[in-house]
Amino acid sequence: MNRRKNAKWVGGFISLLMVTGLLAACGGNNTTGDNGTGNNGSTAAPSASAAVSTDPTQISGTVKVWDWDEAFQKGMIVEFNKKYPNIKVEVTVVNPNDYLQKLQSGIASGSDVPDVILGESAYRGKLFDLDVLDNLEAAPYNFDKSTIIDYVVPYVSNSKGEVIAVDQSLTPAGFAYRRDLAKEYWGTDDPAELEKKISTWDDFIAAGKELKDKSAGKVLMFPGLGDAYLALKGQNFVSYVNGTEIDLTTKLQKPLNRLFEMRDAGIIGKNELWTPAWSASMAKGEFMFYPMAPWGAKWHISANDPDGSGRWGLLKAPEGGFTRGGTAIGIYKDSKVKDAAWAFIQYAYLSDEGSAYNFKTFGNMTSSKSFYETQKALIDAPGAYDEFFGGQNLAKYFVENIVPDMKGEAQSKYDSVLDSVFNALYPLWMKDESVTADSALQKFIQETKNKASDATVK
Repeated sequence: MNRRKNAKWVGGFISLLMVTGLLAACGGNNTTGDNGTGNNGSTAAPSASAAVSTDPTQISGTVKVWDWDEAFQKGMIVEFNKKYPNIKVEVTVVNPNDYLQKLQSGIASGSDVPDVILGESAYRGKLFDLDVLDNLEAAPYNFDKSTIIDYVVPYVSNSKGEVIAVDQSLTPAGFAYRRDLAKEYWGTDDPAELEKKISTWDDFIAAGKELKDKSAGKVLMFPGLGDAYLALKGQNFVSYVNGTEIDLTTKLQKPLNRLFEMRDAGIIGKNELWTPAWSASMAKGEFMFYPMAPWGAKWHISANDPDGSGRWGLLKAPEGGFTRGGTAIGIYKDSKVKDAAWAFIQYAYLSDEGSAYNFKTFGNMTSSKSFYETQKALIDAPGAYDEFFGGQNLAKYFVENIVPDMKGEAQSKYDSVLDSVFNALYPLWMKDESVTADSALQKFIQETKNKASDATVK
């Protein structure tokens, strides 16, 4: 694994992608014929935006988008209209917590349904199960899934294996860490050295005990069990749903065993995710690590520790990466402006131009492979939040150190059930030390049965 860190970015990253399969076209053949990569001898990654061959000035229509990030849409639409002047994009700001219910109500009533539909990670599987998104591999889109990074494909595919969305941004996750605390208690804040120190979860627990002892209990590894669970569950890339059969034991037994081992070692705090205390802890320096995807530099770390520039770093989690968050972007199957909607999606989330604007402005990293070839200089240049992270190039670190080990995981309508059950149960696990990993798993299975009465849970 460490050999990747020593590769040169310009040439080494592309070679690395090819070695790990990230640049491998599905089946080794390109069947689209018009994406500029028809020559078998070419080493260039196919472009995700090349499928649009119609003159942009000839595409017109009004595209309705529901989104919760108004700032992104306002900026991107201006850029989009420079190329597509005759497409109007209307944005309705919708709270992500209300999004799916509002969408279902609109579909049921036959009115007020957007052309471009977003699926936040918390309910992506439920959205896909509604069967309201078009198959992007079919006409009129003819999307070539080999143009996006391989591990992303399962996250944007339905149960039939059809790609029905694209991802707003790559969401490989590692750990944001406090450089000042690492330097004080471990003698180094260098990511490469810290990777070695916590290369396995056994190492992580040992380092946590050391941290607790040296700080006299003032500094622990994670704010709470929720943070550790995000990484442990996320690393277990197993298919646990088969129709209406949910194999929770295969999915959760190993993560829960580790989770309770950490709890019992006393290296994790008692904060619940998303609470004010959890947010405030980032600036207080009470905990070493916070799970972080590329979007987290803006929305979590710098937002909650505005005076913390220079005292943060990014580190790969023990034993590999995991996903954190993510938003799927699809097209309503009954949309009357499919060409215009697809033009907007391709430009905003897949094209090299839109991806460059997205990256420079918001730090979002596209799933389109071609971007990482055509925009080497941009990726290599300082990013918007690199200085905040001690001058570390976050994009390069994510792509070189974390993405190569990522795997995809099929999405299911039951994913949100598991999330809701965990959120209801884990506060008790922090308070009641009589709860064991085995008893927690059995309770998890029972509560899942209660919430998913149509499923067989084991």
